[in-house]
Amino acid sequence: MTRRNHMVELVRLIVLALLAVVFLYPFVLMIGISLDNNANFGLSFPPRIVPEQFGWKNFSLVFRSLPIGTYYMNSLIIVAGSVFCHIVGAALAGYALSKGEFRGKKLWLLIILSAMMVPDQVIVFTRFLIFNQIGLINTFVGVILPTLAYPFGVFLVKQFMDSLPNELGEAAKMDGAHHFRIFLKIYLPLTAPIMATLSIITVMQKWNELLWPLLILSKSSMYTVSIGVANYTLGPNGTYIGSSLALATLTIIPMVALFLILQRYVIQSVASSGLKL
Repeated sequence: MTRRNHMVELVRLIVLALLAVVFLYPFVLMIGISLDNNANFGLSFPPRIVPEQFGWKNFSLVFRSLPIGTYYMNSLIIVAGSVFCHIVGAALAGYALSKGEFRGKKLWLLIILSAMMVPDQVIVFTRFLIFNQIGLINTFVGVILPTLAYPFGVFLVKQFMDSLPNELGEAAKMDGAHHFRIFLKIYLPLTAPIMATLSIITVMQKWNELLWPLLILSKSSMYTVSIGVANYTLGPNGTYIGSSLALATLTIIPMVALFLILQRYVIQSVASSGLKL
């Protein structure tokens, strides 16, 4: 490696290190403040990463103030159902658009791509009126059901399916297999990376989603973690910086753990499909 290449590599590492510091600093600062027993009485400037008085007082206050266990359970139910619906809908539609042969396939793909350009906030109130008429208000099904037809997931699976050889399906057809069996036994097992990516995207979206659950859930016993955080920080307890950041720390822990577990599948799926997430 030449001297010029060494310099380019060094500059690249320095830039990546600086970017890592910029992105990680708010999270490290949040954890440090949440572990400071004096944080609720005021913050020093500049804020301290190392707690002045280390302790779990802020976390204890959160558990005494909120039914955080109930919020976690509600969010887990919604996330699990949403991941299942998203994967099933996206896998079936993506396979049909990639390997299926039917009239109007390009038109359907165009419609799906067009739907991706419509912000969810535009249709959320119309969806609420429909769900209200069919009795899905204050139900977990009402929160989960929209994930059955997310256009981004369909497009992502379709792009991944395009990278899989058609010869696999053609060989199975020669042996007498029908389309659903070909999908279930041949192509679906090969889509583990993209399914892991869809799972992470869905979990992050549904775990952090606020507008739709806030509209459709009015019972406090059905509140999700995101609604609990919003109510806590916007209410009188929001003045307690330490406990608010402790609640935020509890909120992001599942997302960080999930990404660390599935990150290799995400990298593999992005490299295979050529998409930028």
